[in-house]
Amino acid sequence: MSGRQFLETLKQIGYPKSHDYQPDDFDWLFESEAATPFLRWFCENVGPDNVLTEEELQKFEELQLSGAPILEGRQLEEALQSMPREEKTMSAEQLREEVSRLEEELNTCETRKKILLHHRNKLSLHQTATNHSLSKLDAVQEAAKQEHRKQVDKCREDDSKMNTDLEELTQTVSKLTSLYTSASDSCSTTASQQGAAFLSQLPLEDHFAKEDAFMQQLTDYTKRQFFDGIADLAGHAEGSRYQFLDVRDPSSLLVTGETDQVIRKNCHELARLQNIFPLSQRQYIQAKVQESRTRAARQTMERKLQQLHSKPYPEDTAKLSKQLQETQAVLSAVQRESAVLSEGEVPRLIQANAELQATRILQGDYDLKIARQDYFISKQEEVISQLLKQRARNEFLLTALEVEGHAHRETRRLLMALRKDLEKAVTMTQDRLAILQDPVYKTSRSARATIDSRDNFTLRLHNMIVGTPNEDHDRKQPLFRTYASLEDGSRSLNHELQTLQTGLQDSSTGKEDKLAQLETSVQDLGATVYDRAAPGSGPTTLGPKAILDSMLKLDLTLKDLEASLMETLKDMNKKKRELQNDPNLVKERHLFVDFFTAPDRLKDTIDDLNARVQAAQIS
Repeated sequence: MSGRQFLETLKQIGYPKSHDYQPDDFDWLFESEAATPFLRWFCENVGPDNVLTEEELQKFEELQLSGAPILEGRQLEEALQSMPREEKTMSAEQLREEVSRLEEELNTCETRKKILLHHRNKLSLHQTATNHSLSKLDAVQEAAKQEHRKQVDKCREDDSKMNTDLEELTQTVSKLTSLYTSASDSCSTTASQQGAAFLSQLPLEDHFAKEDAFMQQLTDYTKRQFFDGIADLAGHAEGSRYQFLDVRDPSSLLVTGETDQVIRKNCHELARLQNIFPLSQRQYIQAKVQESRTRAARQTMERKLQQLHSKPYPEDTAKLSKQLQETQAVLSAVQRESAVLSEGEVPRLIQANAELQATRILQGDYDLKIARQDYFISKQEEVISQLLKQRARNEFLLTALEVEGHAHRETRRLLMALRKDLEKAVTMTQDRLAILQDPVYKTSRSARATIDSRDNFTLRLHNMIVGTPNEDHDRKQPLFRTYASLEDGSRSLNHELQTLQTGLQDSSTGKEDKLAQLETSVQDLGATVYDRAAPGSGPTTLGPKAILDSMLKLDLTLKDLEASLMETLKDMNKKKRELQNDPNLVKERHLFVDFFTAPDRLKDTIDDLNARVQAAQIS
């Protein structure tokens, strides 16, 4: 039951605006189990005969308005029974014939009644078993409906998801195609100006030119810092010493120190400096003393000049003589002290300072070497830092190009795989189209009277219904098989089927009558034999030897029948096991049945299998 049947019933009884509704609008009514029996009865029993016409309704309303009593229920039945009936006068002979006919009809009706009662009992048992099975199947049917709804919803979700995924895939492929198309059409100059899509499209000539210029500048800077003019600046002519310092180099001066020749030369130079140090120091002290004397004399003369300018020179010669004597005395004392210092303290201090001068000279030499090495190391680290930056730039560019190349190769691999799948799908579609181009599957504009020789299905159906021509009747058979002969064969086959069904029904009725008579005879025989037997007279004799032989034969027949039934059951169980163990065999049986009974369902099954195979091949 569904909303479609309910809507068709409403249309049959003339329900107003029934054409405006859809079958889906009434499907919810059948979801309730309590309302389903009423809806089934309504759809099966209500028809146009159950609907009153406008004239009948108008007459009934006039009858109600007239005030006359309206009979209902039992009163209406009594009134109908009290209506006079027309009776015909018949002769005695006609009455006897009518009585005999009615007696025969009564006997026939009683026999028919017994048969119907027997059928009713069987049908009642069958209905009870069917109701019991249906009561079990209701839960299964409801679960199957729910599962069907779930599967339908899931299929819709999968369908929408598949459509969404296909749209996204189409958009992605379109973007990728437009990206590569624009990338292939644009040149390097326009790519650099408009913004290239990939790194490989950027022009690298400027980058390499700048790198070459940077390398040339770095080379010039390195030569200027480490080679050109460094030997002259350091006071050494050996250019090989001014190279990149590396403590891992065994020949480096930081590890092995100076050579013997350089050490001896430095020792001679140190001895020379120690030898000339006292003389140079005395000369230095004398120069300092002379400088101090000259500075003091200048200061004295300046003071005297100021005095001469500020006040007149004193005229007292005695006083001047006294000042001169005092000054000469002070000068003599100072000269004596300076003589003592120059002859005693100063040479001793010069000698002590000469011994310490070697340490200062060596310390200064070492400080100079360390400063020089620090300078070289700082410049070397600066050059190394620039070289590392250059190498990092080149390696970064190379890595980026490799990553982009790998991405391009991966994209190409995916596109090639997609291309193969699409070519395979196109090939399969072309094969199906080639099959559909067969004239057998095309609808002819003009109806043909003969069957096409390439239509194997219709030919096999014609051979099954009409029959295959044998050797004796080949000359009588027509040259072509026609649809008219197929229709005639179908009609004759249908007539034979109806005749056979009628014969089977009549024979089953006769067999049931005979079985009922046999059952009655057996009951009477049992009552006659067993009820009359004496309690202590031993085993009962059923009858003469003919009856015993018949009973023995019947027993043997029953045993043979039982053995045949057991063999049939074994064969049936064996076939059931084969069908349970081999689902393909079950499918083959169903396909074989559908080939002769339901070609549409066979076509749907084959299409479903083809779709599954294609989906499995694509995945």
